[in-house]
Amino acid sequence: MKRTKGRKDERTKGRKNALSFSLPLALWGPPLLWMSLIFLGSSLTGGHADDLTRQASGVNEPIQIQRIKDVVHITEYGILTLLLIRAFTGRSYRPSLKQTWLAFIIASLYGVSDELHQYYVPSRYPGLDDIIRNILGAALAAGLMYIIAHYRKRSQHL
Repeated sequence: MKRTKGRKDERTKGRKNALSFSLPLALWGPPLLWMSLIFLGSSLTGGHADDLTRQASGVNEPIQIQRIKDVVHITEYGILTLLLIRAFTGRSYRPSLKQTWLAFIIASLYGVSDELHQYYVPSRYPGLDDIIRNILGAALAAGLMYIIAHYRKRSQHL
């Protein structure tokens, strides 16, 4: 009997090890993948990035292309913040104030580093206006998630 139990313990232990590895990957894989996609997008040369925006939107006016890119900055850092909150909360989407701030700070710092990275990309330049948009996207997502989570918590107690 002990022999069977030993084998069962080994199988269970193997599953626990697999789960302990897969859970962090499931939680942290999406924000890391998203950060990689942001990095890849900011590695495109200036002209290539504008061409992709034209093709995707069908817009040709430079001012309209800039407005689209403004919205993209806000959106991509909002999504990054939501993915970080998801990772910090273990998919519960009920962040504490500390988790919310941490997600906001990480996304904002990544937004700053992404703009600095563009300094080294041909035909690209870091822009304070883009840094502000990145931080705005992170702040909107963090604030909205925190408000929704605490509204849900309060309504459950009523």
